[in-house]
Amino acid sequence: MKRIYIITGFLSVFVAAGMAQEITEENYLKLDKEIWEAYERQNDSIYALMKREPERKEALKHEFKKNLEDAQRRNEQAALRFASVPSGLQRLFWVRLNLPKDTVEAVWNRLPDEMKTSPYGKSIRMHLDTHQIEEGARYADFEATAADGRPFRLSSLEGKYIVLLYDGLSCMGEEGRNELKQLYESTSRDDLEIVVYCISSSPEQLREDYVEKMNLPFTLVSDFKMDHTPFKIIYGAQARPTVFVIDPTGTVVLKTTGVNPRDLNNIKLKLRKP
Repeated sequence: MKRIYIITGFLSVFVAAGMAQEITEENYLKLDKEIWEAYERQNDSIYALMKREPERKEALKHEFKKNLEDAQRRNEQAALRFASVPSGLQRLFWVRLNLPKDTVEAVWNRLPDEMKTSPYGKSIRMHLDTHQIEEGARYADFEATAADGRPFRLSSLEGKYIVLLYDGLSCMGEEGRNELKQLYESTSRDDLEIVVYCISSSPEQLREDYVEKMNLPFTLVSDFKMDHTPFKIIYGAQARPTVFVIDPTGTVVLKTTGVNPRDLNNIKLKLRKP
């Protein structure tokens, strides 16, 4: 375990040094690279220790989790510190859901005007001014364009169960896609719809990346605003996929990351009830 602790100490030293650096884009990118390279080295050390001492495999799994949590925390600290440069502000937006809003607000208030009015500055401001959707809340309606080119509005599906995903079809792998497809094929469109908000820059990309490559029967939609879509900000989504289950009354009954077969099976059971 000594090697693990030595690397962790080294990571703390260079992050502290990074925090003392001049706030520039170059220095942020350098620090960000160091954080994730140290994370990878730490993981390699844990893997090596597992091979040498397989009897400690279960105990060492905790070290992987701790290593990731430490890297994520330093990632967030660096984003807060370097928010006044473009890549730092982008990262702050990406980690916004892990940080208290008053902390993000204080950083945003200190930004130069040109950063406040930049795309990521505006998106962070929208996040701060919006109450994100959580379980128990009513769904937020939104408009988009479906893959077939037709206008889409979520409220058009009200009165049935909706499984709404923030992207992630490629991230979940074939197994996850098959789980969703099985749910879709075992239910009626009168009772349930599966809607995927896709991160696409154009109708052409939506069709190419999601329709032609994956050939799935779900409703695929996008507003083509990429990272700055109000959908992800209002729904409090960053990880892909973030999954929402909306019941026929319009209530969000589940918000989670990843596709869990147990959650999908629970939907089937509810649909079978008279």
